[in-house]
Amino acid sequence: MSFETGVSRYITGTATVKAFFPVDRRGKEYIYCEQCKFFYGRRCALTGEISAFPGTHRGDKCPLDFEEGEP
Repeated sequence: MSFETGVSRYITGTATVKAFFPVDRRGKEYIYCEQCKFFYGRRCALTGEISAFPGTHRGDKCPLDFEEGEP
């Protein structure tokens, strides 16, 4: 798509997303990039961040907030 006369401004759209993370029967929570449905390969689809340790950490730019009582 081309903008023949240029772009005068942008309109911001926002979204609320939900992701579910497993908790094993012993209560251990697996809140890591690797468990997130928005994580593909080594990159977060929400932030574009590349995770060095997706199986053990969340990215520094992770936008997810967790319910009270959860991390």
